[in-house]
Amino acid sequence: MSNDTQSLRHLSIFLVPATLALGLAVVAVGCGSSEEDTESWEATPEVAATAAPEAKADSMKIENRRIRDQIDALSAENRTLTARNAELETKLNEATAAAKSPVVSAPAPSAPIGNVSGAYSAALSEYKRRNFQEAATQFDAILNSGTDKLADNCHYWMGESFYGMKKYNDAIKQFETVLGYPGSGKRPYAQFMIGNSYLGLGDKAAAKDAFSKLVSTYPSSGLVERAKTKLSRLQ
Repeated sequence: MSNDTQSLRHLSIFLVPATLALGLAVVAVGCGSSEEDTESWEATPEVAATAAPEAKADSMKIENRRIRDQIDALSAENRTLTARNAELETKLNEATAAAKSPVVSAPAPSAPIGNVSGAYSAALSEYKRRNFQEAATQFDAILNSGTDKLADNCHYWMGESFYGMKKYNDAIKQFETVLGYPGSGKRPYAQFMIGNSYLGLGDKAAAKDAFSKLVSTYPSSGLVERAKTKLSRLQ
């Protein structure tokens, strides 16, 4: 065997273990790097999955807090505007009241009524509709117009209107005025209503006198029997 051949054999024996060792080292390094990469790759989604909801929750909390702050600010502004509006309204009412100075108006002269019969019919219609106050006002306007036509009737129906409003004293005054018209056909009726008005006031003695006067003063009146019935109840 030549010297060159022996040298190659010795070199080969040396290189094989070294090459094998180097390969194992490379494999070991490669495997370690792969495992680390795998662990790193596998861990990343878990961290991201955990971090994402937490970040989202924090973001929602911040947004809710911001919205609540805005609502509180708007509520405060609304309360301020409401208070200011109430204050301005009060000042306006005070200014309006101050601007209105008390005015004492003289009673307007009564205008003459051209159609007394028409006015009387209108007033009587108000009475029949039980608009007693309006009826009394219209009958009074006829009396104040200066006409004597139907004056006794106007006083009588004014008395009836006051009676309907349970203003018995005012009613008695009107009925007694009717008695002052000698030729009035309303006199017996006025006398009868005087008795009723006293009954309304609870004055039975005065009512009895009024009904008795009707019987004695107007014996032919159709109201006599009714007056006697009233008297029998007052005994």
